[in-house]
Amino acid sequence: MPIVVAQEVKKLFVWLNFSTSAKQRLFLINVTEIANKYRHICNIETKVHAFLSRVFNGEYEAINEPRIFCTLRLINALSYGDVKQLYDDYHQAEGYYLDLDNLANELSIPDGYFVELLLISFINRSEERVIFPNETRIHAIKELEAEAKERMEALSKIGSISQSHSFLADLGLKDIADDLSEGYSRFETGDYDGAIKSYRKVVEGFRNYLAEKEEKEGKKVFKKLIDSSETRTEKIVDFLNKTYGLLSNFGEHYGTHAFEEEGVFANKIVEDLTEYLTRKLRKK
Repeated sequence: MPIVVAQEVKKLFVWLNFSTSAKQRLFLINVTEIANKYRHICNIETKVHAFLSRVFNGEYEAINEPRIFCTLRLINALSYGDVKQLYDDYHQAEGYYLDLDNLANELSIPDGYFVELLLISFINRSEERVIFPNETRIHAIKELEAEAKERMEALSKIGSISQSHSFLADLGLKDIADDLSEGYSRFETGDYDGAIKSYRKVVEGFRNYLAEKEEKEGKKVFKKLIDSSETRTEKIVDFLNKTYGLLSNFGEHYGTHAFEEEGVFANKIVEDLTEYLTRKLRKK
């Protein structure tokens, strides 16, 4: 899985960002140790796909659980000597940081509070690379290390789903990947109707992708085969059709409503379905 980070959010002054003039005061979280491992792919356009799990106060108590996916700008802050006379209200940033300014303002996170983030992948234009794939890592201050470890199982599942996100995006299925992330985010916050709506779109996307046919030797055949089998692909497409119909019944029509049981069931179906299909598609 990618890496869990539990670090302090600080309002700092950024003089230069990747040698480009910035002169901004931003809420930042230091990720120098992590970014240094990937500095060969980091530049001024790099962003990080992440999942914001919890916010802690100065006494290390969890005071908010946003549980949202977000895309954060990566900053390589360079200081510029003594600029105290002009900018004496905040310390200068130096090193690699994630820009949390929008999130801090949106969620009213005070200067000096702490956040727990799952860092998933680096994004450079259309290219996405998973951070520390197939590993379990924690980058936390001593006071929050135990808290982060307790949340590892749930965050590992999100990390696994997100690795599928990167693979699907590489296949040109970014919409499915985005709907998958949106569905899981809504599921985590208890919005089962919203989760099922997104999961239904995931199933529909897989169905449309696999159901596509082409003309070959005078007959219509599937363009993408599972296990090189026309029959198996046909049965999977049929399963996706029926699954889509079931999820629609959970909350699509007047008078229907998705309760917790439907939400958990839909989450499990889509989770297992995505794992199965990504494994099969990787073999192609």
